[in-house]
Amino acid sequence: MRAIRVLFIFLLFITFQTKSQDQDPQKYIIFKAFSQLPTEVDHSLYQSLEQARLPMEKLAYLDTIGIIFLRTDLVDSVIYYGRQMNQLISDLDPEDENVNYYQQRAYFYEGEGKRDIGLLEDAIATFIKGIELSVSEDNTMQKFLKLGLAKTYLTKREDAKANAIIQKLSTNNEELSLTLSILITKADYYFSRNHLDSAMLMYNKVLEEEKIDNYPKLKLHAQVYRGIIQSEKGYKEEALTIFFESKEIALEKGFYDLYIKSILNEGNIYREKKEYDIAEAALSMAYINSVSWNRMILQRRVIRALVDLYVEKEDFKNAFSLMTQDSYITRQISSQQNQLQLRDIELKYETLQKERKIDNLQKEQIKKEAEISRQKTIKNAILIGFCIILAPIILLLVVYYQKLLAQSMLNKQQEELNKQEVQSLLQSQELQLAKTSIVAQNEERSRIARELHDSIGGNLAGIKLQMNNITHQDAYIKQLMQQLDATYEQVREISHSLIPKAFKDQAFTQLVSSYITNLSNAQDIQLHFSAYPESEIDQLEQKLQVMLFNLIKELVTNAFKHAQASVINLQLSIFTDEGTIDLLYEDNGVGFDLNKTGKGIGLKNMEHRVETFNGTMAIDSAEKRGTVISISIPKA
Repeated sequence: MRAIRVLFIFLLFITFQTKSQDQDPQKYIIFKAFSQLPTEVDHSLYQSLEQARLPMEKLAYLDTIGIIFLRTDLVDSVIYYGRQMNQLISDLDPEDENVNYYQQRAYFYEGEGKRDIGLLEDAIATFIKGIELSVSEDNTMQKFLKLGLAKTYLTKREDAKANAIIQKLSTNNEELSLTLSILITKADYYFSRNHLDSAMLMYNKVLEEEKIDNYPKLKLHAQVYRGIIQSEKGYKEEALTIFFESKEIALEKGFYDLYIKSILNEGNIYREKKEYDIAEAALSMAYINSVSWNRMILQRRVIRALVDLYVEKEDFKNAFSLMTQDSYITRQISSQQNQLQLRDIELKYETLQKERKIDNLQKEQIKKEAEISRQKTIKNAILIGFCIILAPIILLLVVYYQKLLAQSMLNKQQEELNKQEVQSLLQSQELQLAKTSIVAQNEERSRIARELHDSIGGNLAGIKLQMNNITHQDAYIKQLMQQLDATYEQVREISHSLIPKAFKDQAFTQLVSSYITNLSNAQDIQLHFSAYPESEIDQLEQKLQVMLFNLIKELVTNAFKHAQASVINLQLSIFTDEGTIDLLYEDNGVGFDLNKTGKGIGLKNMEHRVETFNGTMAIDSAEKRGTVISISIPKA
């Protein structure tokens, strides 16, 4: 049957040549047939494939060659290399992510090739196998497989199935080649549904893309279909111009499908214009190329166009012959789809022969690789030696830089510490001076008060007792007694008045609160004072209030000097049931160990004051844990 087909093509071509002798030869130069198989695969790729030893390395080379053939429409080669990849993958782990990736690409190549040849059922099955390999919808290869399946459904005129797939493919955030392919397929769907305006808008959108020149096949596809739409709308001359330009580009780039489609549509336009000789020449060349490149779907389309042409010319004999050829192609498509298993076995055998050849080449390659490895070892040794010398230098520079940074930070910290120390000393001196002044004043006042009360007051009381023993008290003695009583009261009032004035001007709790507030404002420390119940505390005897106030001042002063605290809490309470007055001091400072440092003068003075009032003082402190001091004094 293949011999019959070749003979038919030859006779058709001879017929065309005979008729064209009476026509203007320039009119037919534009229709060209391919004489040799063009290819862009560099020979070094085949050599690298034969020399590759690792399966993943072989897959990479097979994939690269498959891409090149796919771009140039060499569908038989595309199918071959897709099957080669699948055969190699059958011996690998299917769970491996890289293996899965290459297997999807292998099915993609097979599906694309089968569709372009015309084996649509097999193409659909192949695309579905590839899609089922991955469950991820974000997989770019998965989307290309779905796009290929949609194109196949469009070729079968199953537009609804194609549209169901296309609608789920988004063009957002995708690589440009995928985005443009989706737009092209959507435009093809509109064209198939005869929505010509929508299709034209979509093709124009593709052509307006800034980087469309990087994708010449997609660009040419859009241009050819724009020409078809122009022809459908009646703009025949504009369409012819587009087809003339498109077929020249397709011929140059090796886009055989688009070349055949351009000539086919040219022939249809000339047939509609009644220029039958030119139409026959164009359609004959389209048929020759479709047979040469094994495009069975396009063969049927060209044959039907030729049948229409011969019917219009009333050449029913040739029309009938072509209809017979159309039936033969239909049977051939069906037959080829049933013989795929046999072709797979043949391909496996061919692959085995090639692998044996590759094994022989690999033995020679091992020798060459040994020499290359030796040279690499020498280069690596030189590089390592250089790195060994360079590494300490870099390390020293890094250490020196870090040292400079550390020294700079230390200088800043030391400067801050010096400022804080000076400020602390000044504050300590001011507090000590104020404390000394207050203590001296209070001691002097107390001494004078005691002298007045104990010495002079005692003497006056003794004189009064003696005068009371006089039996004969006349008016003069009574007057002296009255003056003596008045003098005693004045001495008593003077001694009491020597007690600090602040205790008379305001309540005790307010006095302590004011003192705490003033200190808190002057220091970067939080001081808190609470008293409960305030009314009872304010009613305490003045000597007890003075003692408590002195204790509070001593506690706060010691904290400023030694504790380095940021928070100080003071709580003064009266427990009626127990009959005690409790003063609780707490800070979050550095603390101290009594066993190591012992008690300083401040703590000893506080203990002495507390013991004077029959009270107790407990200290709970540890290094880095703060200090708690609890003082308990009997209320009466």
